[in-house]
Parts: sequence; C-alpha cells; structure tokens
Amino acid sequence: MKAAVLGSGLMGSVIGWDLARSEDVDQVVVADIDRERLEQVKKRSPGKKLSVEPLDIKERPKVVSFLRRFDVVASALPHGIVHRSDLAAAEAGAKMVNIAFEDAQMELDDAARRSGALLIPGCGVAPGLGGILLAHGLEELGGGDEGHILVGGLPQKPVPPFDYRLVFSIVGLLREYIEDARVVRGGKLVKVRPFSAVETYDFPPPVGKLEGFPTDGLATLVYTMKEMKTLDEITLRRPGHAEKMNLLMESGYFSREKVKAGDVEVSPLEVSWAVLGKKLAEGDPRDLTVMRVIAKGKKGEIVYDMVDKYDERDQVSSMGKTTGYTASIVTQMVGKGTIGGKGVMPPEKAVAGKDVDFLISELGKRGVRIAAGS
Repeated sequence: MKAAVLGSGLMGSVIGWDLARSEDVDQVVVADIDRERLEQVKKRSPGKKLSVEPLDIKERPKVVSFLRRFDVVASALPHGIVHRSDLAAAEAGAKMVNIAFEDAQMELDDAARRSGALLIPGCGVAPGLGGILLAHGLEELGGGDEGHILVGGLPQKPVPPFDYRLVFSIVGLLREYIEDARVVRGGKLVKVRPFSAVETYDFPPPVGKLEGFPTDGLATLVYTMKEMKTLDEITLRRPGHAEKMNLLMESGYFSREKVKAGDVEVSPLEVSWAVLGKKLAEGDPRDLTVMRVIAKGKKGEIVYDMVDKYDERDQVSSMGKTTGYTASIVTQMVGKGTIGGKGVMPPEKAVAGKDVDFLISELGKRGVRIAAGS
C-alpha cells in the first residue's frame, strides 16, 4: 500500500510515523509547505519507508497530481485550507481520510461519486472515534434516541491561570469556544452558546472532577443521527477554565471585528491567537485525553470510557495517539479495501459492526484502551 499524509504538524507527524511502522504499508510520503517541519518528520521516522515532499495546497493542479499517486491519503491539515484539499481529492478520485470536519465536505458527495473518490471526513478522536463508538453502542442496544460524547484533552500537570495546555492549534481551540454548538434537544437541532451550560462531571483517579460545556463537535452526526431525541458533544476542562475563557469572550477579546490600536487596525481575535497561543503552550507537554461516550437505547445503556496518557517511551502526545492512530488505522482499512465505496462517507458509517471491534483492538495494541460497560 502506498499512502500519503497531507500536513506535518502535531497530528500529521504522528499519522505518518504510525503508517511507516505498519506492515501493510510499503511507502509513506508526508507533504507540507513547511520544509523545516518535514525535516523533523523525516528525523523521527528514519528508514526507507517514509519520505517527505514539499507541497503547496493552494496549487490545486499539483495537489491533484500528487494525490493520484497513492492508494490512500490521510489529511491532517488545519481549518482554513481543509476545503482546498477536499476539492482536490474529489477531482483526483482519491481515497482520503480527514481528521478535520467542515460542513462543506458533505456537499462533495456527488463530485466524489463521479470521480470514484472516497472521502471520510472528521475521523480523529472527536469528531471521529466518539461518533463511531456512539453509533456502535446504539446498534448494540437495538436502536436508541439519546447520545452524549464527553471529551477533553488536558495537561497532566495544570498550570494557572487557565489550567490548560494546547494539544492542537490555537485557531481550532478558540473556534470551539466562539461558535455556537449544535445539539439535539427534544428531537430538534438547536444552537446553544458553548459556555451557557457548564456542568460538573466526576471521573475516576487520576482524573477526578472536570467541568463540561457543549461545543460544535457533532460533525457528521448532525447528518446521520437525525432520529435522535437528545444528542450533544461536551468538551471537558479543569474546573474554572470555562469562566475565565467566557470572561475574555464577553469582553470582546475573541471578536473578529477590527479595532484601532494606535495607527494599526487589528481584530482582537488575531491578537488573542498570538497571546493565548503563546501562553497556552507553556507547561509540561505530558497530556491526557478523557472520553466518555454514552448511548441510551431500547435495551438500556452502554458507556465507553477512555483515559489515555502521554506516551513516555515514544514521546507521543495523548491527543496525537487518540487522533493520529485512529486516522492511521482507518486509513489502512481503506487502503486494504476493508472499507470501500465512493462518495462522502461519515466515519460512523464507514467503520461499523466488526470493524469497530477491529479499530478498538488496534488502538489497544498502540496503548489506547477503551472500556465498555453499562
């Protein structure tokens, strides 16, 4: 299998490394516009399997030609340029697994089917794994109409004042806080403000008490679970984080509307990206990822729990493991033909039945363990 990875950042580097160490993969090419990051990826994965290649996503003809060289592609590009790669993949007839989700991806189904492309959007930990587990749980229960996905990437050693350390881009983080969250209440899809409903949740040691609030992370579930009566994604943080971030937002620091500061016009959000991006990068990089998926149906309730920690041996972040390994495993399933078809295929539809058990097993082999209970 010849595989490619678009993006060499925190997630793309892990996906490329995991693909390169897998027996079913013969060749991996990681592509990015940032040559320095590409060199770091190459140093991390010495050997003949993995190579790197400069590529500008804005140059669509070159991207289309690049994608056509591979059996399967994993995309780990940030919001802002994701749609460019999606359009190129649809044109190229590529098979691509994307960790990011944007609603515009769902509109590419016809174009992908015409070219023979298979596009799986939002296939990381959340969105992605959480939705796969929820759909699987509801199937095991013989159907149901209530689901909750609680998930958060947290520092093992919190640093005041925010008790949070970035595990992905600052742009993506603030996007979660700014945008209204789509949730299902009483069978209707409604929008709520993320910090409008903050609740407390208890988890076993070493996690303890966390706070959670709704964020717009249902992704493809908005389209595939329209029969639900109650459905939401809850982002988990250390107690007090939501109040502090909400204070900044209510004060206008996350506004996109430009203001004049001296002789310069700048949006407060751009300043917050720079200032908070630096502040939230401080502290010990060792992180943990907490996820609880609750499915309620005709036969009762199934709960999936995951508490994952930073990999000390391989020096891989927990968010990198849970997101990157999920994407890598699904990418390999596509490359091997275990997952087939064409068009836009949500992850909870692409990975179903016995394939969910396989995904859980493969994550377990990589140190990411998921427990199911009732």
